[in-house]
Amino acid sequence: MKPLLLFIGTITTALLATNLSLAEWNHPQTQKLPHQHLGPFLKLSKDSLLAPDDKQVLISQDAGKTWNAKPLYANPDQFQTSRERAIIKTRNGTIILAFMNLAEKKFHWDDSKGGPQSDCYLPAYIVRSTDGGQTWLPPQIIQDHSWCGAIRSMIQTKSGRIIVAVSKAIANPGRHVMQTYYSDDEGATWNHSNMIDLGGSGDHDGAMEGTIVELKDGRIYALIRTRFGRFWEAFSTDEGASWRTIRPSQIPASSSPAILQRLESGRIVMLWNRFRDPKRKRGRREELSLAFSDDECKTWSDPVIIARDLTPAGQKRENRVSYPYVTEVKPGELWITTMQGPVRLSLKEADFIAK
Repeated sequence: MKPLLLFIGTITTALLATNLSLAEWNHPQTQKLPHQHLGPFLKLSKDSLLAPDDKQVLISQDAGKTWNAKPLYANPDQFQTSRERAIIKTRNGTIILAFMNLAEKKFHWDDSKGGPQSDCYLPAYIVRSTDGGQTWLPPQIIQDHSWCGAIRSMIQTKSGRIIVAVSKAIANPGRHVMQTYYSDDEGATWNHSNMIDLGGSGDHDGAMEGTIVELKDGRIYALIRTRFGRFWEAFSTDEGASWRTIRPSQIPASSSPAILQRLESGRIVMLWNRFRDPKRKRGRREELSLAFSDDECKTWSDPVIIARDLTPAGQKRENRVSYPYVTEVKPGELWITTMQGPVRLSLKEADFIAK
């Protein structure tokens, strides 16, 4: 493996052979999912899966072939789950869904007046189930009085702590920062870390849309979207209560988020939109890449493009296969979807590991 900053890569032979008039190309070693749900997905048992939706959860008992809906909110007119969200099932069986409530959304940003105004508001919530998603407790607000730009990643540590990465807009100048919220009681109560603030100015600038994973040595590792042509990385030595080491990573990236996931094999998988290659004029949000780390995010395998939007330039404002989610539904079998774009794929980890 080698640092990704040194690797640009080339289009695979299979892509070159593809009919470029098609709007969507997927790697030949992937399969289409049997549904179009966004996810992220949660494995409940052998063939039982759960996925959040706008105002309900969807549950499948047949590995995703069919789905049944269960209400998520007692007052559905007051809540709408954002498409950027994160979900886990704790080792004690509590399901926790973290989201922004779009029913309360009000975007009011004026850079000439410092960025987010006093009524620029999108709160962050969690909602819990203790019976496998059949019923849900009342939602709990965890970040109030501000605009939350993203929730994409939540984990449970070896100690049992729940940690979720949350974005926040701050003013003067207006920009985004990232912090983590953490709970030691199955999501009943929450505390938050210091802010990771990289500066910037504008409603798409700052430290945004972080993803987190626990390393084998107990540290929490974060990758953070920036506008610097690469991710920044941060480390926490106290399970998300504070972030002290914050620095540029060696991973080139467009201004869009990654997702990290620890797999049952012990590897960590990353999906992201790589940085634009000026020679090909590609590599922003129209290409979704995958790579693996065997050494706790120090180095990564050569990235492989697994999905690409081939719509000719000029036919759309911007081609996108971005904001990925990944779920290991069976050991070594990954479901990958994107919030932006049509990606609904499964693949085998073993097919993308260098022999």
